[in-house]
Amino acid sequence: MFRTAVLACALTLLAMSAAGCMARYGYCGPEGPTPSGLTASDLVGRWHGDPSGELLLRAGGTFTADWSDLDRVTDAPKAGGSPTVTGTWSLEHGPGSGDEDSRQLELVFPKALYDYDISGTRAAPVVYTYTDDPDLCAFHTLRR
Repeated sequence: MFRTAVLACALTLLAMSAAGCMARYGYCGPEGPTPSGLTASDLVGRWHGDPSGELLLRAGGTFTADWSDLDRVTDAPKAGGSPTVTGTWSLEHGPGSGDEDSRQLELVFPKALYDYDISGTRAAPVVYTYTDDPDLCAFHTLRR
């Protein structure tokens, strides 16, 4: 009976690991802590996306965005290219973090709200969000 339980537990852990359900023990891609002392003015400017897209954050709290999958968060037509949308943005405290510097970039689209994590440095911040399961390390990353 004990051997069966141990074997079942081992097989479950092996299956979870293979399926990506186990926590990673390190960063991949752009992940990392928010730069200390980051302010909204540090984020103003033109951002270039990887794998695609452009984002212009204005000092007044508005933005213009243009990348291939924005058609799912707006009613903008996708005639011959990416839709360009406008919305509002703000720098918000990160969720559930005891880190006083933890911040997220919040983008409010016409039909959706997206939170992007921020890493890098104040001089060269990196804005990113997971595009799939975080264990797969797939991101939409924006850099200036």
